[in-house]
Amino acid sequence: MAFNVIKKLLKSNHVKFLLAIFVSILIHLFLLGGIDIYNPFFLKNSDNLNIVIESHLESPIKNEEVIKKKKVLNHKKNRQIDNGSNAIKDKLTKDFNQNIQNNDLNETIQSSEKKDIQYKRVVIDYDVRRSLDSSPVGAAKTSYLLDQDNHYSIKNEVEAKGFVSLFYWNKLLQTSDGLVTEDGLKPINYRYQFGSKIDNLATFDWDGKKIITSISGKVNEFDILEGSQDMLSFMYQFMFEPPLTKMKIYITNGKNYKPYDYAYIADEVVETETDKFLTLHIAKFNYNNEERIDLWLAKDYKYLPVRIRKTEKDGSILDQSVKKIETESREP
Repeated sequence: MAFNVIKKLLKSNHVKFLLAIFVSILIHLFLLGGIDIYNPFFLKNSDNLNIVIESHLESPIKNEEVIKKKKVLNHKKNRQIDNGSNAIKDKLTKDFNQNIQNNDLNETIQSSEKKDIQYKRVVIDYDVRRSLDSSPVGAAKTSYLLDQDNHYSIKNEVEAKGFVSLFYWNKLLQTSDGLVTEDGLKPINYRYQFGSKIDNLATFDWDGKKIITSISGKVNEFDILEGSQDMLSFMYQFMFEPPLTKMKIYITNGKNYKPYDYAYIADEVVETETDKFLTLHIAKFNYNNEERIDLWLAKDYKYLPVRIRKTEKDGSILDQSVKKIETESREP
């Protein structure tokens, strides 16, 4: 009898409507994330078969408190991170400054212990080639000697070889001598001689502040400036004064006396049959004609000239490239 009554109630439209509303409410809450439904069988130490419902829908007051707590925790965490970062930055800065101080100290110690090594003897052999086909036309040799009294002498000889020697059998000879001072080379005499026809002389009168040149008996005088050089000494002056220090040099060639402005071209590698040189390439040139002088100065040899190329006004080129270099040092 009771079962029939319950069966009639379930079939009633009113009961069906109420059940539909209840199920709908549960489904909406589940889909909107308001509750979590889970089976206690997946929980550890579960003793019952009840369906457990936990609500995430908290009151606004509680939510605000949680947000405030999170903000405070985040703020404290950020402060800790900032403090940690600042501590790391301070340590890195301190270490960096300490390294700089140590490096400066080491450089000071090394520079104080390092002695200024000077060459007392340099001998450079060159191959001489012409511009047309780069074929060898001669050989050149330059020697630099420094004695115990700080007197220097430089000698350069250029001699034709092979077929060219049938027409140019005379040697080209240049010499320069003078003193080595704190500022480098200080020429006293310079001579440019080619056979018996060309013989140019230049005398440096430093006390009288004059340069006296002599060309086939014809004498000229020029007012001299400090740091002046001749056509041979200026290439060896770079041993004492690096080439980029002063790019304007007053030079005499035995005929005249004028400023030579040099320009930096590039850092280049000069390769020979026996060696490879890291060089600093500088050049003196004239925009009005083809005349030009290029020098390749070896960085590992106190800027000694390992290649010399001279371009004449007519465009012809004579190129001297190092074949062998010998150096002997002395300590001051």
